[in-house]
Amino acid sequence: MKKSLGKWEQNLILKQQPLLARHLPETTVYSEDNLNELLNRHQSVYVKHDTSGQGRAIVNIRKSLGGHYFVNGYTIQGKRVKKRFTRVQEIKQLLHPFLKLGRESGLYIIQEDVKSHTLNGQPFAIRVHVQKLRGEWIVGGMFATCANFGRSADSGIANPYRDAKVVTISNVLSQTVLQNKQEETIKKLEELAIAASKKIHSVLPCREYGVDFGINHVGKPVIFEVNTTPGIDEFALIENMAIWKRIVGIRRIQNKYMALNAKRNWKSM
Repeated sequence: MKKSLGKWEQNLILKQQPLLARHLPETTVYSEDNLNELLNRHQSVYVKHDTSGQGRAIVNIRKSLGGHYFVNGYTIQGKRVKKRFTRVQEIKQLLHPFLKLGRESGLYIIQEDVKSHTLNGQPFAIRVHVQKLRGEWIVGGMFATCANFGRSADSGIANPYRDAKVVTISNVLSQTVLQNKQEETIKKLEELAIAASKKIHSVLPCREYGVDFGINHVGKPVIFEVNTTPGIDEFALIENMAIWKRIVGIRRIQNKYMALNAKRNWKSM
């Protein structure tokens, strides 16, 4: 069994399931030709390192009519970057800062920018925490992150490690085109998150997953990524820690259930 999955391999796995395939952004491996091809179809794209997290090594790129490339986001070291390049070849040095030493930083992918914004233009993302309990998949909780107006909103990156604010799911949905369809949207997010977790579990078994979503301009949920070692600290910041306590409670039951099964298996040997 695999020990980890990069973003590109995840995408290939999720695309195998027809339901999930309809909720994935257009994604390809980074190359200069692929970047230009996607920018011919989309106003802007995101370039992401295949294995990095916490908002590192992710940049938004758009191309002007004059042929300039505007890059906005964070380097692999987590440093803020906002630059304009005249040649696509210059972007490679930004993505691979140790290239002059003969070292590349690994694989990058390109994804279409789905414009997951509130009605007032504030970028946001949604995290759905899925757990496996007694053989059944359940949603432990969900929260949203909204980029604060300024630098993080400018790049469109709504990550709590990059100045984004953690809010409740109802808070963010009330500010979108889905404000009158919140219950329906939450059920859809739960359905997709569980389906994505099951699919990834078939390749990389874990007892819980964190599925990241955006909502596009017509209200369609889009799966960004599935995290196989999701943290839960953000849940402690909302609803008086109620969701955090629920997830921790489920983890305790999981531990007891696993210990009981291990004991039964030992006795049957």
